Amino acid sequence: MENIIRDYLENNFEPMLAQFTVNDETIMKISNDVHSRLSSLLNRWNDSSFRSTILLHGVEEATHYVPEADIEIKALVTVAIRNSLLEDIASTKEAAKKFGLRRPLISDEQIKNITTNAIVFFNKQNFKSASYKTDSIESDPFGHLSTKFPLAWYVMHKLSQCSNYITFEVPNELRIAHSPLQKHNTSTTSVEVQSGMDPNIDPTLREILLRVKNGEQAFFFSDSFKMITRHPEKLYRVIEEVLNAKAPIVTFNYYISNGYVARRSQLLKVAHSEKDLKYKFTNLKGLRKAHLEIIKKMG
Repeated sequence: MENIIRDYLENNFEPMLAQFTVNDETIMKISNDVHSRLSSLLNRWNDSSFRSTILLHGVEEATHYVPEADIEIKALVTVAIRNSLLEDIASTKEAAKKFGLRRPLISDEQIKNITTNAIVFFNKQNFKSASYKTDSIESDPFGHLSTKFPLAWYVMHKLSQCSNYITFEVPNELRIAHSPLQKHNTSTTSVEVQSGMDPNIDPTLREILLRVKNGEQAFFFSDSFKMITRHPEKLYRVIEEVLNAKAPIVTFNYYISNGYVARRSQLLKVAHSEKDLKYKFTNLKGLRKAHLEIIKKMG
């Protein structure tokens, strides 16, 4: 497995970043981050429960990636490569500054080139027959999620098995409130334009979560998982908080709650404009009743 990862990084990923005029130091930082994500995922590839759960939050975006390939391969590219430090040199000036850059270096079209290349590469691999497995993973960005956010992980696993809807009982021991959110001190509020990989809960998101927790808001709505965050721990933190508040998390494609999950029959693309959002609010095809009612209410 390590040989597959090294082959991809050294012969595909790193040369592409160099071609886009990214400096060597930045290339290595991003490559090491992608290596950790690929290792964390691929070393558990034969654990179907883990694999389906961790890939789930990449499926909305991956469904519409090109070229055509197995959805697990496209979700792998989303979760381990697109949702990495690569985001920081492709999103905001603030994120780019962490690499000593004045501005983002990678365009949307170049990101598409990277994901397309990765899909072609990994679609040729046979992970199940790969014999390599590391004894330990130096940086393991996914391995702790199931224990740190047990309720979110349990429910996301149920959703990963869902083609329409599933009802289930949540074990009582999973209903353990996470560390409480505190109101943000507005005197220290900074600019909220964030990279998708920023792990911090910004003031706006914090206030939404507090309203849900206090019963002032009946559900948490976002266009997609990506629009909440690309950062896996932050995403699971948000889901854990909302589920522990006994409220649902709703996107245009998914309805997630304690005891009931549902998915749209044909997943819609992540919105990139106000026009996209308007269309998605009018497209009510393939939704279960509870999901449909919230989309109508939001529209």
